Amino acid sequence: MTMQRFIPVAALLMLAACGQGADTGGSGDAGGEPAATSSCEADDSCAGAGSSADGDVVYQGAMTVLQGIERDAAELCGAVAESYPPQCGGLPVTGWDWEGVEHEEAEGVRWGSFIVTGTFDGKSLVLTEDPVPTAEVDMADYPHLQYEEPELGDPAEDLNATELQAIADELTAEFPRYVYGGWADEQNGVALIDTLLVTPELEAYAAEHFPADTVAFSAMLKPLE
Repeated sequence: MTMQRFIPVAALLMLAACGQGADTGGSGDAGGEPAATSSCEADDSCAGAGSSADGDVVYQGAMTVLQGIERDAAELCGAVAESYPPQCGGLPVTGWDWEGVEHEEAEGVRWGSFIVTGTFDGKSLVLTEDPVPTAEVDMADYPHLQYEEPELGDPAEDLNATELQAIADELTAEFPRYVYGGWADEQNGVALIDTLLVTPELEAYAAEHFPADTVAFSAMLKPLE
């Protein structure tokens, strides 16, 4: 089973491929296989889970939302396993109702691609608007959700590829609900981090543990102005 990094447009293509032959819109039991990506357990025992909130900021993103057999809530996905039904895990969504949205379903797993809008309460994305299936909108109307290269600063220290990759691996391990990948950009001297959203805690951890401007985040959930 391989893992695929994707941006919103690629997520739509991923779902189109996975959805062939699936039942659509059924109620079914919430469920599916355990997530293929790292995610915190329900007790929030792993690092980076539920210790800071940013409830005044409203975030929006074009996301895959999935709920598997062993999950008691729908979750936002950063990377999705190339299987059928798909598998993934990430940030839980509070206020999600599968009965209210069209979605794919197979083997107890329910999923779909949606524009989601909400606030972050430290543990989950709390919906502030009804989710909108991406198939029903023109993504050109949401330019702020398109992938953008992260802004790069002037790194305070000259780190090699091994050191930069170690930073990416540490952030992935410490914040598995938010960070779903990262790699070394030795040319620019930064660790590029793919994340669902950039939480205050994540920013603070990077600032405290690593040299200034050696970490650059690329988030799928974008704060709305």
